[in-house]
Amino acid sequence: MPNTLRLHSSDRLLYFAPHPDDETLAGGGLIQKAAALGAQLCVVFLTNGDRNPWPQRVMERSLFLDAKARRRWGMRRQGEARTALDMLGAGGSAEVHFIAWPDQGVTNLLMTADEVALSSIVEFIREWKPTQIFTPAAEDTHPDHSAFFVLLQLALDRLHARGYDTKPTLSYLVHYPKARLHRDLRILRLNPREKALKAEAIQQHETQMLSRRRFLAHAKDTEEFHLAMAPEAKHPHHPVAAGDIARGALQLRLKLPKPALTFKGAKLHVVLETLLEGSLRWALTMPGKSAKARIYDVITGKPVRWASVRITGRHATISLPATNAIPLTRIFVKLEKRPLFFDIAGWREIAVDEARRPKLHFHRHTSAHPHTAD
Repeated sequence: MPNTLRLHSSDRLLYFAPHPDDETLAGGGLIQKAAALGAQLCVVFLTNGDRNPWPQRVMERSLFLDAKARRRWGMRRQGEARTALDMLGAGGSAEVHFIAWPDQGVTNLLMTADEVALSSIVEFIREWKPTQIFTPAAEDTHPDHSAFFVLLQLALDRLHARGYDTKPTLSYLVHYPKARLHRDLRILRLNPREKALKAEAIQQHETQMLSRRRFLAHAKDTEEFHLAMAPEAKHPHHPVAAGDIARGALQLRLKLPKPALTFKGAKLHVVLETLLEGSLRWALTMPGKSAKARIYDVITGKPVRWASVRITGRHATISLPATNAIPLTRIFVKLEKRPLFFDIAGWREIAVDEARRPKLHFHRHTSAHPHTAD
């Protein structure tokens, strides 16, 4: 039975939204209740949602979109988010930041181990001192959403190593995977007035209303948030079926979901956090049949080693030599094979043996904030 999400007037809520509209779609009721209680709220918009070309082409009746047009669209979407927050009762009280990361580029920030991006998350948490953090879920099929979840975990690791008390985060889904997830839910129930007001706020995102019916479906009787799924949790839908470290290699077992027919051309992304080598980011392009596949270091762009790939139908076993990376502190993996825009699945964490996992130590440092505050 899911637990009820309880809010208090003393709460300090930090809500990360990958794009303008994610704050309302997943958290319109949450924002209303926080405002009514007098709780403190900070909403951080990661991107301006400025690479949303087809709605822009339709609404502006222009096929050609240059950088100036995308900036204009991003500013329009910022305005829609402000209007929605006003309607939800948080316009005058919430602290709002637009940090203008590249729309559809959060995966690249993660895979290049972008230090400015990671430090900005660390500083938001350190300065805001939230009692609760709300993040897009690792299981979300939008690549910006799932990649940010991983970035947040790395930021929390860094804060924990510095001695900060980092509390569990709650994840939300906007773009659901097809298979049902067994999540540890925290439910927020909306009364009829809150539900109706959320629907009105959703419609303030006028640039997204070509998908009005799909967007308004988020105005339900409840909002669902969940604790991060454990690495050992079962993901029956996920193409990364299992993984572990054995004999100095990262061993992964993959299973393609239907209707995908072949692994050929799919890209495997691997995020490794290590004690001695720091942040490693690997990628390999899957072959169509059993073969060796070249592993590339995404940070340097150079080939680093070979992986052994064995494929039988929809199943594959991959062995990635990882001796030099051990001891590992975090492992996240994603198989990217997009039928259109969305992923077949988000990121999955692979368990690290906690008994052998060393403590992390980072040197404290300061950096300029890459964000602007309202």
